[in-house]
Amino acid sequence: MDTNLSPLKISVVAALTLLTGSQVFAEAKYGDYGTETALTLARDYAGRYTGSDKEVQAVDYMQQRMTIDGSNNQVNRQTFDFIAPRGLFKGQTLTSNNVVVTQKGSADTNRTLFVGAHYDSAVAYPNYANLEALDDNASGSGVLTELTRNLTGIETEYDIQFVAFGAEEGGLNGSKAFVDQLTDAEKSTALGMINLDSLITGDKMYANAGRNAYDNDGNEVAANVSLRENALRIAKELGITLEVNPAIIAPGETAPYEPYGVGCCSDQESFDSVMQVVGFEATNWGLGPDYDGYTQTENPDIPGGYTWHNPALDNEEVLTAAFGEERIAQRMRDYSRIISRLIVEQTNADIIASTKSAINLQNTIGAASKINATDSHSAVLERANALALHTLDDAEPLDSESRTQVWVDGSQSYVDANEVQEGTRANIGLYGEYTVQPSWRVGAGVQAANQNNNTVENGIKKDTSYGVQAYSLLGGKDTAWWNTTSLSLSKHNLDVNRTVKLDGNDGINIINNSERGDADADVFSAYSELGYNFLIKKNVAHGAFLGLNYSDTDIDGYTSGNANSRTALKVDSTSSEAWDSELGYQLQYGFDLMGTPAKLQGKIAYVHVFEDGLTDSLSTTSLADGQTRNVSITQTDEEDDYGRFELSVSNKVHKNVYAYLNGDTTFARDDRDSSVQLGLQYQF
Repeated sequence: MDTNLSPLKISVVAALTLLTGSQVFAEAKYGDYGTETALTLARDYAGRYTGSDKEVQAVDYMQQRMTIDGSNNQVNRQTFDFIAPRGLFKGQTLTSNNVVVTQKGSADTNRTLFVGAHYDSAVAYPNYANLEALDDNASGSGVLTELTRNLTGIETEYDIQFVAFGAEEGGLNGSKAFVDQLTDAEKSTALGMINLDSLITGDKMYANAGRNAYDNDGNEVAANVSLRENALRIAKELGITLEVNPAIIAPGETAPYEPYGVGCCSDQESFDSVMQVVGFEATNWGLGPDYDGYTQTENPDIPGGYTWHNPALDNEEVLTAAFGEERIAQRMRDYSRIISRLIVEQTNADIIASTKSAINLQNTIGAASKINATDSHSAVLERANALALHTLDDAEPLDSESRTQVWVDGSQSYVDANEVQEGTRANIGLYGEYTVQPSWRVGAGVQAANQNNNTVENGIKKDTSYGVQAYSLLGGKDTAWWNTTSLSLSKHNLDVNRTVKLDGNDGINIINNSERGDADADVFSAYSELGYNFLIKKNVAHGAFLGLNYSDTDIDGYTSGNANSRTALKVDSTSSEAWDSELGYQLQYGFDLMGTPAKLQGKIAYVHVFEDGLTDSLSTTSLADGQTRNVSITQTDEEDDYGRFELSVSNKVHKNVYAYLNGDTTFARDDRDSSVQLGLQYQF
C-alpha cells in the first residue's frame, strides 16, 4: 500500500491474508492456493523491496504461480524503469516487473476487466530487509494467484487481465507503468479494475470505489460505483460481511478523509482516472485520529493498531498469534469467494453458463418426451397382447360378437433414465376400436398422463400431458405375420428446473443456481413393430421383429428463472426429431394361472439410433442485461448402438379385464434407461 501521506497521517499500508503454516491441500477449496502463495512470499521472499534480489525472485515466483498448466492464458512480463519519487532510493532509477496474465473472452470486443495486486514490500522501517509483508501485500498477491487459478478455463464473454504489480510501495509505480501502456481504446472500453491490498490485519473487510465515484458537484456517478455495489450484493448473498468507508469526519475537520464509499492509497488510484475501480482491503475506517483507514485494528496484540511496513509486526508469527490461524484462512477464503463471483458476473461468464445449461435442459426435455411418448404407446401394445392371449391358449377373445369395442387402459410406471428423469408416471386412456377384418383392427382414443420426478438438477420436475392417439393392430389366430402401429399427438405442460452450475479450476464452485420455469411442448410420436411368429405349439410362439420409434418435440419459448436472478433467461422455441430402430427376437409362453389364461413374454433387441434429437445451439435473452445470445456447446458422442431387454407377464383376470406387468432396460450403454409398468385394461 502506498504511503504518500501528509505529516499528520500515519505512514502505513493495507491488510494481509491469513494463512495456516502447515495446511494440507488434499482437495481444492477456496483460499488454499492463495494461502500457499501468501505464506511462501512471506517466508521465502521477505525483504522483496524494489531493487532487491528478493523482489526479482518474488516476481519469478508470482509468474510461476500465475501460470496454470493446461490453460490457454497468455503470460507476459512487463519490465519498466522509473525514478523513485521518495524513500530510501529517492531520485534513483530503478527497474521492476509486472506479471500480466491474459484470459481471452469469447466476444469479439476489446473489453477487459483488470484484476491486480502488488507483490513488493516497503522500505520505510529499519530492518526492511526482514519485512515479510504478509498483510501488505502477500495477502493480496495470494488471492490474485488464486483468482487466476480458479477462473482459468471458464468461458467468459470479455477478457480478463490478472496483473501482479511491482514497485507499488513508494509511488504506485508498477500500476502507473501498466496504465501508461494502455491504448485509448483499451481505456475507453475497460470494464473496470479490481485491486487487492492488505487483507488480514484489519478488523473489517471493505470494498471501496475510486475517487471518480463522485462528479465535481458531489453527485455519485452510478457507472463508477457498480463494481463496488455488485461486490456488496454478492457478499450479502454469500453471507459475508463486507463494508464501505463510512466517511467519518475527524474532529476539527469539515470533510472526511475520503467521501463515503471511497478508498485510497493503492494501485486502483492509477486506474480511477480512466475507469471505475473497486479496492478490496481489510482495515478499520472507524479508528484513528483522522478516520483515514490507516489504523487497522483494535486488537491489543497489535501495538499502535497497525502493522503497515513494520517487520516486527507484519509477519506470520505475530499475525497468527494476534488473530488465530483461522483468521488467515477465513480472509483468503472470503475474498476469493466474493471476487471470483464478481469477476464471473462482470465478464458474463455466469450468463454464458446459464445459456449452456438451457441447451442441456432443452435436450433433457426432448429425451424425456421421447421416453414418455414410448410409454404412451404401451397401452396399444398391451391391447395387442390382450387380444393375442386367446391365440396361445384357445381362450375366447375379449369380445367375440361386436365389430366395435370401447376399452380403457390405466397404468402406473416407474421410470429411471440416467440424467433425464427418475420418477413415477400415471397413464389413463379411453379408446374406440373397429374390427376391419378378423386379423385387423383399427382404433383411436384420448390419453392423459402425469409424470412426477424425484430430485431434479437440470430437468423436468412435473410433466402433465393430454393427447389423441390412433392405432392399427394386424395379426390374429391364424396369421404368423403381425404388425402393431401407434400414432400419438400430445401437449405437455412442464414444470422444469434448470441448474446453472459453474465450476472453476480444480472443481471450485462459483455459481450454483436453480431456475424454475413452466414450458409447453407439443410431441408427435410414432411407434411400429413388424414381426413374424413361429407357432410351434398352441402355447408357444417366437420370432423376429423390427421396430421403428420416432418423436418430434416442439418446445415453446418460455421464461426460466426469477427476474431478479442474473442467470434467468427467456428461452427461444426449439424443435427436435429423434428416431431409432430395433431388430430383435421375442418368445411368448402361454400358461394357466389359477384357471385364467396368462402369458410370459421376453424380448431382446439391438437398437440403432439414427437421430438422437440433441441440439447444440440455442438463442436466449438474458433477463439481467436484456441481450440476446446464441450459444453453442460441443455434444459428447452418444451411443448409437445398444441393447434393450423386456420381460412381461399378462393375465386375463376376467372376460373383459386384462392385467399386465412389464419391465424393460437398456444394456451395453453408459446411460441406462429402465422402467417398470403395472396396468389394467377393461373392455366395455
